[in-house]
Amino acid sequence: MRRSPASSSEASAPRILLYSHDSFGIGHLSRSLTIARFLVDSLPGASAVIATGSPCATRFPATDGIDVVKLPSVSKDGTGRYVPRSLPLALDAVIAMRRSLLLELYRAYRPHLLVVDHKVTGLAGELLPVLRAARPNGTRTILGLRDIIDAPSSVASEWRHAEVQRSFTEDFDRICIYGWPTVFDPRVEYALPEGVAERVEFTGYVVRPRIARPWKALPGPRPRVVVTVGGGEDGAKHLETYLAGLELGQVEWDTTLVSGPLLETREARRIERRARQIEHVDVRPFHSELPRVLQGASAVVSMAGYNTAAEILSSHVPSVLLPRVWPRAEQLIRAERLQRRGLAQCLRSPTPGTLRASVERALVAEPARGERPPLDGTAAITRVASELLGMETPVREEACVQ
Repeated sequence: MRRSPASSSEASAPRILLYSHDSFGIGHLSRSLTIARFLVDSLPGASAVIATGSPCATRFPATDGIDVVKLPSVSKDGTGRYVPRSLPLALDAVIAMRRSLLLELYRAYRPHLLVVDHKVTGLAGELLPVLRAARPNGTRTILGLRDIIDAPSSVASEWRHAEVQRSFTEDFDRICIYGWPTVFDPRVEYALPEGVAERVEFTGYVVRPRIARPWKALPGPRPRVVVTVGGGEDGAKHLETYLAGLELGQVEWDTTLVSGPLLETREARRIERRARQIEHVDVRPFHSELPRVLQGASAVVSMAGYNTAAEILSSHVPSVLLPRVWPRAEQLIRAERLQRRGLAQCLRSPTPGTLRASVERALVAEPARGERPPLDGTAAITRVASELLGMETPVREEACVQ
């Protein structure tokens, strides 16, 4: 249902701008959408706009009260450096376009709250003009960081710049870590600027809410393994390895393989042709609601991105994690920490044989005995937002720890 034109009361209702730089995969956009949906549903009259560089900005279902503004996309080249994804321009020109679009969006939307995801000052500092305008205009600000960003040395290099240090200390009312210190504590692992560590609030993990209308695969005699590689931009090798494992001999399970919307077209076709030669394999290029798929799974094979790992923990499905090890060490660190806690298997360099054996173990494994971290981060973020906006919201007080 469309909303009617804004009345005078609606004009003063909370307007929330979320920034998601997005260069590789779809994780940042997915997390921002989850947070935006929860804020809009929880704060009376609230609306939200997400500014994102993700090429998948329109692949997720539309939600009343939330809009998405697409910025020109960037990606990473073979050396890990940012480059324009599609436009035949220099990176500086694309960043300048994005910076201008962000500032004009801020001026036109006039948000009461700005939620910044991951990049403290934005990609190449593109968010600095917005941050500098926010405080004089009364916009409240939240910096939201996933718990594991990269290896400590890489994070120190990124955060040592003077503008980043200044933003940490001056531009944000609240600093939220989307994680839990018993799994990974950035206050200990990373060199936060002086005085910032004491301001950090751990929210627990941000997970999409459980589906209101439960969905399950039709009952059958065989278990089902879900294989997902996130956006799929660098997932072809893992998909090929999994299929090669199936080709070693008959297996006693069915497979749903989600190849990802960013998998290169020729690779996607090659993988689909190969999968058609194997019995009991269903290939889907994309699924916007992974929790729906996981509800019918007996085991899952996945990369170790933040959102997917959190959704797997929420689903309680036994998992085999195949972490990305380049250009960031984030996924490897996450997968190893979860394995250490008894919550997943981690394979750094899987072969068809080792991956197949790990899936077989997952299918007969008892429920993971490791203690799961809190998975209600959206409730904690909503509490922080309501405090900044001077609103009362009935959310759990224990969802956030300092």
